[in-house]
Amino acid sequence: MLGTMRQQLEEGLLTSESANELAEELSLHLAALRNAGDISNDAFLEAGVIQGGVSVLATMIDSGCNNEELSSHLAQLSDRGTRICESYPELADFLA
Repeated sequence: MLGTMRQQLEEGLLTSESANELAEELSLHLAALRNAGDISNDAFLEAGVIQGGVSVLATMIDSGCNNEELSSHLAQLSDRGTRICESYPELADFLA
């Protein structure tokens, strides 16, 4: 998911609407995984930080932040996602 966002940002295609859609998709997917018992509550909460960060990114886009600021925020999210996936490898397919 974060890779998709990075690519969209680099191509000038990332909009606040698409970022919000990805955040909502991640939220629903994480809830389904937790409810099915495929991830722990701790993994769910950790990944929720990424979902919140994506929502912040959408707000930044709406606020007119430049691509440098957006790229910086997305890089921080990606770094955090990498650390989360090291602790919870079952999330790698969904956050990468």
